Amino acid sequence: MFKFLPVLLFAIVGSVFAENYKNPGYGDYGNNQCAKWCAANFRHSGKTCTAPAAKGKGPCYDCGPKSTNRAKKLCNGVCKDTKSDSANCGKCGKSCKKDTEKCQGGSCVPSCPAGKTKCGSSCVDTKSDNANCGKCGISCKKDTEKCQGGSCVPSCPAGKTKCGSSCVDTKTDPQNCGECGKTCPSGECENGACVAPGCAGQTCDTFTACGPGGSCVCASVAGGRGFCADGQTPCSGLADCNASVDCPSGQVCVVGSCCTRNVCISADTCTNPASKAAFKKVSGDTVGSRSGGM
Repeated sequence: MFKFLPVLLFAIVGSVFAENYKNPGYGDYGNNQCAKWCAANFRHSGKTCTAPAAKGKGPCYDCGPKSTNRAKKLCNGVCKDTKSDSANCGKCGKSCKKDTEKCQGGSCVPSCPAGKTKCGSSCVDTKSDNANCGKCGISCKKDTEKCQGGSCVPSCPAGKTKCGSSCVDTKTDPQNCGECGKTCPSGECENGACVAPGCAGQTCDTFTACGPGGSCVCASVAGGRGFCADGQTPCSGLADCNASVDCPSGQVCVVGSCCTRNVCISADTCTNPASKAAFKKVSGDTVGSRSGGM
Protein backbone atom coordinates (compact mmCIF):
# COMPACT_ATOMS: atom_id res chain seq x y z
CA MET A 1 0.00 0.00 0.00
CA PHE A 2 2.81 2.36 0.89
CA LYS A 3 4.23 2.03 -2.56
CA PHE A 4 1.16 3.86 -3.90
CA LEU A 5 1.43 6.76 -1.39
CA PRO A 6 3.75 8.92 -3.56
CA VAL A 7 1.37 8.54 -6.47
CA LEU A 8 -1.58 9.59 -4.31
CA LEU A 9 0.27 12.65 -2.97
CA PHE A 10 1.26 13.64 -6.49
CA ALA A 11 -2.39 13.44 -7.60
CA ILE A 12 -3.55 15.65 -4.69
CA VAL A 13 -0.86 18.27 -5.35
CA GLY A 14 -1.71 18.25 -9.04
CA SER A 15 -5.38 18.77 -8.28
CA VAL A 16 -4.63 21.76 -6.07
CA PHE A 17 -2.31 23.20 -8.71
CA ALA A 18 -4.98 22.82 -11.35
CA GLU A 19 -7.55 24.53 -9.12
CA ASN A 20 -5.16 27.42 -8.55
CA TYR A 21 -4.56 27.73 -12.28
CA LYS A 22 -8.27 27.79 -13.15
CA ASN A 23 -9.31 30.12 -10.32
CA PRO A 24 -6.97 33.03 -9.70
CA GLY A 25 -6.94 33.96 -6.04
CA TYR A 26 -7.75 30.47 -4.80
CA GLY A 27 -5.27 29.70 -2.09
CA ASP A 28 -2.96 32.56 -3.13
CA TYR A 29 -2.35 36.00 -1.61
CA GLY A 30 -5.39 37.40 -3.41
CA ASN A 31 -7.61 34.85 -1.74
CA ASN A 32 -6.08 35.68 1.61
CA GLN A 33 -6.93 39.31 0.94
CA CYS A 34 -10.48 38.37 0.14
CA ALA A 35 -10.73 36.12 3.19
CA LYS A 36 -9.74 38.98 5.48
CA TRP A 37 -11.98 41.49 3.69
CA CYS A 38 -14.94 39.13 3.69
CA ALA A 39 -14.52 38.39 7.39
CA ALA A 40 -14.34 42.11 8.16
CA ASN A 41 -17.45 43.04 6.16
CA PHE A 42 -19.79 40.05 6.36
CA ARG A 43 -21.21 38.40 9.47
CA HIS A 44 -21.41 35.04 7.74
CA SER A 45 -18.77 35.47 5.08
CA GLY A 46 -18.21 31.90 3.98
CA LYS A 47 -21.09 31.28 1.61
CA THR A 48 -21.69 34.85 0.41
CA CYS A 49 -18.13 36.11 0.07
CA THR A 50 -15.24 33.74 0.81
CA ALA A 51 -16.47 30.76 -1.22
CA PRO A 52 -17.21 32.80 -4.37
CA ALA A 53 -13.85 34.55 -3.98
CA ALA A 54 -12.13 31.17 -4.23
CA LYS A 55 -13.52 31.04 -7.77
CA GLY A 56 -12.67 34.63 -8.64
CA LYS A 57 -16.23 35.85 -8.11
CA GLY A 58 -18.46 37.53 -5.56
CA PRO A 59 -18.30 40.79 -3.59
CA CYS A 60 -14.52 40.69 -3.18
CA TYR A 61 -14.10 40.84 -6.95
CA ASP A 62 -17.09 43.10 -7.54
CA CYS A 63 -16.44 45.86 -5.01
CA GLY A 64 -13.70 44.58 -2.72
CA PRO A 65 -9.90 44.57 -2.90
CA LYS A 66 -9.91 42.52 -6.11
CA SER A 67 -12.36 44.83 -7.93
CA THR A 68 -11.19 46.75 -11.01
CA ASN A 69 -14.05 49.27 -10.72
CA ARG A 70 -13.10 51.87 -8.12
CA ALA A 71 -16.63 53.33 -8.18
CA LYS A 72 -18.07 50.08 -6.84
CA LYS A 73 -18.45 50.19 -3.05
CA LEU A 74 -19.91 47.81 -0.47
CA CYS A 75 -22.96 49.63 0.90
CA ASN A 76 -24.88 47.78 3.63
CA GLY A 77 -23.63 44.43 2.43
CA VAL A 78 -24.40 45.03 -1.24
CA CYS A 79 -22.06 46.20 -4.01
CA LYS A 80 -23.23 49.53 -5.48
CA ASP A 81 -21.89 51.70 -8.29
CA THR A 82 -21.52 55.10 -6.61
CA LYS A 83 -21.24 56.82 -9.99
CA SER A 84 -24.82 56.01 -10.91
CA ASP A 85 -26.72 54.73 -7.86
CA SER A 86 -29.13 57.45 -6.67
CA ALA A 87 -29.24 56.01 -3.14
CA ASN A 88 -25.45 55.92 -2.86
CA CYS A 89 -24.24 58.75 -5.08
CA GLY A 90 -20.53 59.47 -4.71
CA LYS A 91 -20.42 57.48 -1.49
CA CYS A 92 -22.53 55.05 0.48
CA GLY A 93 -25.66 56.57 1.99
CA LYS A 94 -25.72 59.79 -0.04
CA SER A 95 -29.15 59.93 -1.67
CA CYS A 96 -30.31 62.17 -4.52
CA LYS A 97 -33.71 63.89 -4.28
CA LYS A 98 -36.50 61.66 -5.49
CA ASP A 99 -38.12 62.62 -8.82
CA THR A 100 -35.99 65.77 -9.22
CA GLU A 101 -32.40 64.46 -9.20
CA LYS A 102 -30.39 61.56 -10.56
CA CYS A 103 -26.86 60.31 -9.91
CA GLN A 104 -24.48 61.09 -12.72
CA GLY A 105 -20.73 60.63 -12.42
CA GLY A 106 -21.00 60.41 -8.65
CA SER A 107 -22.94 63.67 -8.26
CA CYS A 108 -26.64 64.43 -7.85
CA VAL A 109 -27.84 66.45 -10.84
CA PRO A 110 -31.33 67.62 -11.89
CA SER A 111 -33.39 64.94 -13.52
CA CYS A 112 -35.09 67.05 -16.18
CA PRO A 113 -38.41 65.99 -17.70
CA ALA A 114 -39.11 66.08 -21.44
CA GLY A 115 -38.90 69.59 -22.87
CA LYS A 116 -36.59 70.81 -20.11
CA THR A 117 -32.84 71.41 -20.20
CA LYS A 118 -30.40 71.37 -17.30
CA CYS A 119 -28.90 74.84 -16.83
CA GLY A 120 -26.75 75.04 -13.74
CA SER A 121 -28.72 73.40 -10.95
CA SER A 122 -32.15 73.86 -12.53
CA CYS A 123 -34.32 72.38 -15.26
CA VAL A 124 -35.60 75.09 -17.60
CA ASP A 125 -37.52 75.46 -20.85
CA THR A 126 -35.04 77.21 -23.13
CA LYS A 127 -37.93 78.20 -25.41
CA SER A 128 -39.39 80.52 -22.78
CA ASP A 129 -36.85 81.02 -19.98
CA ASN A 130 -35.64 84.64 -19.95
CA ALA A 131 -32.34 83.70 -18.29
CA ASN A 132 -31.61 80.79 -20.63
CA CYS A 133 -33.20 81.68 -23.96
CA GLY A 134 -32.34 79.27 -26.76
CA LYS A 135 -29.53 77.79 -24.70
CA CYS A 136 -28.09 78.01 -21.20
CA GLY A 137 -26.69 81.41 -20.23
CA ILE A 138 -28.38 83.54 -22.91
CA SER A 139 -30.35 86.23 -21.05
CA CYS A 140 -32.99 88.53 -22.50
CA LYS A 141 -32.91 92.22 -21.57
CA LYS A 142 -34.86 92.88 -18.41
CA ASP A 143 -38.16 94.76 -18.85
CA THR A 144 -37.71 95.20 -22.62
CA GLU A 145 -37.39 91.62 -23.92
CA LYS A 146 -38.91 88.23 -23.34
CA CYS A 147 -37.98 84.73 -24.48
CA GLN A 148 -40.31 83.46 -27.15
CA GLY A 149 -39.64 80.31 -29.14
CA GLY A 150 -36.02 80.30 -27.99
CA SER A 151 -35.30 83.89 -29.11
CA CYS A 152 -35.27 87.21 -27.24
CA VAL A 153 -38.02 89.42 -28.66
CA PRO A 154 -39.35 92.81 -27.54
CA SER A 155 -41.70 92.55 -24.61
CA CYS A 156 -44.30 95.07 -25.72
CA PRO A 157 -46.60 96.73 -23.18
CA ALA A 158 -50.33 97.14 -23.72
CA GLY A 159 -51.11 99.31 -26.74
CA LYS A 160 -47.79 98.55 -28.44
CA THR A 161 -47.05 96.22 -31.34
CA LYS A 162 -43.78 94.49 -32.18
CA CYS A 163 -42.50 95.78 -35.53
CA GLY A 164 -39.06 94.43 -36.32
CA SER A 165 -37.04 94.78 -33.13
CA SER A 166 -39.10 97.60 -31.62
CA CYS A 167 -42.40 98.10 -29.83
CA VAL A 168 -44.46 100.83 -31.51
CA ASP A 169 -47.91 102.39 -31.34
CA THR A 170 -49.35 101.72 -34.78
CA LYS A 171 -51.97 104.40 -34.17
CA THR A 172 -49.36 107.18 -34.10
CA ASP A 173 -46.10 105.82 -35.57
CA PRO A 174 -45.58 107.30 -39.08
CA GLN A 175 -43.23 104.43 -39.97
CA ASN A 176 -45.77 101.80 -38.95
CA CYS A 177 -49.13 103.54 -39.37
CA GLY A 178 -52.00 101.12 -38.83
CA GLU A 179 -49.70 98.17 -39.43
CA CYS A 180 -45.99 97.33 -39.43
CA GLY A 181 -44.11 98.78 -42.39
CA LYS A 182 -46.77 101.23 -43.57
CA THR A 183 -44.97 104.59 -43.89
CA CYS A 184 -46.72 107.96 -44.04
CA PRO A 185 -45.24 110.29 -46.72
CA SER A 186 -46.46 113.25 -44.66
CA GLY A 187 -44.60 112.00 -41.61
CA GLU A 188 -47.76 112.08 -39.50
CA CYS A 189 -50.04 109.26 -38.37
CA GLU A 190 -53.37 109.65 -36.60
CA ASN A 191 -55.37 106.71 -35.27
CA GLY A 192 -53.57 104.38 -37.66
CA ALA A 193 -54.12 106.57 -40.77
CA CYS A 194 -51.69 108.91 -42.53
CA VAL A 195 -52.65 112.59 -42.25
CA ALA A 196 -51.37 115.72 -44.01
CA PRO A 197 -50.43 118.79 -41.92
CA GLY A 198 -51.10 121.16 -44.84
CA CYS A 199 -54.84 120.45 -44.93
CA ALA A 200 -55.73 122.06 -41.62
CA GLY A 201 -58.64 124.49 -41.91
CA GLN A 202 -59.92 123.33 -45.31
CA THR A 203 -63.68 123.56 -45.86
CA CYS A 204 -66.07 122.31 -48.51
CA ASP A 205 -65.50 125.52 -50.49
CA THR A 206 -61.70 125.57 -50.17
CA PHE A 207 -60.65 121.95 -50.62
CA THR A 208 -57.20 121.27 -52.04
CA ALA A 209 -56.94 118.31 -54.38
CA CYS A 210 -54.34 115.80 -53.22
CA GLY A 211 -54.59 113.24 -55.99
CA PRO A 212 -54.97 113.03 -59.77
CA GLY A 213 -58.37 113.05 -61.51
CA GLY A 214 -60.07 115.39 -59.10
CA SER A 215 -61.73 112.58 -57.19
CA CYS A 216 -59.60 112.95 -54.06
CA VAL A 217 -59.80 115.84 -51.65
CA CYS A 218 -57.69 116.86 -48.71
CA ALA A 219 -60.18 116.99 -45.86
CA SER A 220 -59.54 118.71 -42.55
CA VAL A 221 -59.26 116.33 -39.60
CA ALA A 222 -60.48 116.97 -36.07
CA GLY A 223 -57.40 118.09 -34.18
CA GLY A 224 -56.06 120.49 -36.82
CA ARG A 225 -54.38 118.14 -39.28
CA GLY A 226 -55.40 117.01 -42.74
CA PHE A 227 -56.23 113.80 -44.50
CA CYS A 228 -56.50 112.69 -48.12
CA ALA A 229 -60.02 111.39 -48.68
CA ASP A 230 -61.86 110.14 -51.74
CA GLY A 231 -64.26 112.92 -52.69
CA GLN A 232 -66.70 110.41 -54.20
CA THR A 233 -67.20 108.60 -50.90
CA PRO A 234 -70.94 108.59 -50.01
CA CYS A 235 -71.73 110.24 -46.71
CA SER A 236 -74.46 107.74 -45.93
CA GLY A 237 -73.19 104.88 -43.81
CA LEU A 238 -70.19 106.81 -42.45
CA ALA A 239 -70.05 106.87 -38.64
CA ASP A 240 -70.41 110.13 -36.72
CA CYS A 241 -67.44 111.36 -34.69
CA ASN A 242 -66.03 114.22 -32.65
CA ALA A 243 -62.39 113.10 -32.81
CA SER A 244 -60.37 110.32 -34.41
CA VAL A 245 -60.44 108.28 -31.20
CA ASP A 246 -64.15 107.77 -31.87
CA CYS A 247 -63.32 105.94 -35.13
CA PRO A 248 -62.03 102.39 -35.74
CA SER A 249 -58.26 101.97 -36.14
CA GLY A 250 -57.18 103.08 -39.62
CA GLN A 251 -59.89 105.73 -39.89
CA VAL A 252 -59.88 109.41 -38.90
CA CYS A 253 -62.57 111.92 -38.04
CA VAL A 254 -63.03 114.27 -41.02
CA VAL A 255 -64.52 117.75 -40.44
CA GLY A 256 -65.36 120.46 -42.95
CA SER A 257 -66.11 118.01 -45.75
CA CYS A 258 -69.17 118.21 -48.00
CA CYS A 259 -70.99 115.90 -45.61
CA THR A 260 -73.27 117.76 -43.21
CA ARG A 261 -71.54 116.20 -40.20
CA ASN A 262 -68.19 114.96 -38.96
CA VAL A 263 -67.57 111.45 -40.33
CA CYS A 264 -65.11 108.58 -39.90
CA ILE A 265 -63.40 107.67 -43.16
CA SER A 266 -60.56 105.32 -44.18
CA ALA A 267 -57.24 106.29 -45.71
CA ASP A 268 -56.81 105.69 -49.43
CA THR A 269 -54.04 106.07 -52.01
CA CYS A 270 -54.48 109.81 -52.55
CA THR A 271 -50.98 110.97 -51.70
CA ASN A 272 -49.84 113.08 -54.69
CA PRO A 273 -50.08 116.84 -54.10
CA ALA A 274 -51.94 118.96 -56.67
CA SER A 275 -53.03 122.57 -57.14
CA LYS A 276 -55.92 124.12 -55.26
CA ALA A 277 -59.36 123.22 -56.62
CA ALA A 278 -62.80 124.57 -55.84
CA PHE A 279 -65.37 122.16 -54.46
CA LYS A 280 -69.05 122.85 -54.02
CA LYS A 281 -71.47 121.22 -51.62
CA VAL A 282 -74.28 120.08 -53.92
CA SER A 283 -76.44 117.61 -52.03
CA GLY A 284 -74.30 116.62 -49.08
CA ASP A 285 -74.26 112.99 -50.18
CA THR A 286 -70.50 112.74 -50.95
CA VAL A 287 -67.38 113.90 -49.13
CA GLY A 288 -66.53 116.32 -51.98
CA SER A 289 -67.96 117.44 -55.32
CA ARG A 290 -66.08 119.32 -58.08
CA SER A 291 -67.87 122.38 -59.49
CA GLY A 292 -65.21 123.88 -61.70
CA GLY A 293 -61.74 123.60 -63.16
CA MET A 294 -58.42 123.84 -61.42
